[in-house]
Amino acid sequence: MKKSEMKPFKEMLVQLRARLRGNVSTLADAALAKSGGTGGGSGSAVPSHIADMGSDTYEQDNTLRLMDNEGEVLGQIEGALERIEDGDYGSCVECSGRIPKMRLKAIPYTPYCVKCASEIESSSRY
Repeated sequence: MKKSEMKPFKEMLVQLRARLRGNVSTLADAALAKSGGTGGGSGSAVPSHIADMGSDTYEQDNTLRLMDNEGEVLGQIEGALERIEDGDYGSCVECSGRIPKMRLKAIPYTPYCVKCASEIESSSRY
């Protein structure tokens, strides 16, 4: 892929990275607030009923899982930006084949063509 063709993808990736960094930061703040990590309220942050404790734990676990997922995507975005700088963006890291632009528009940080992604996904299921 030519550098001029990579430019819109780079802009898309930079915007997506900024948005996800904001999301991760917001999620981290929410997780800390739920656990009492920030001193922002009057009284105790510890729920007084066991059902409330369970709900709070579930919400905190869910928030941490979301942070982990978004952290993984951020790592993939960084990898895609590195591939742009190296001139390798748009080539599958597995088979070196061309990744279709439609796929890159849908998942701009993907390092795999459809065939390799399908093979990796099916082999990881078992």
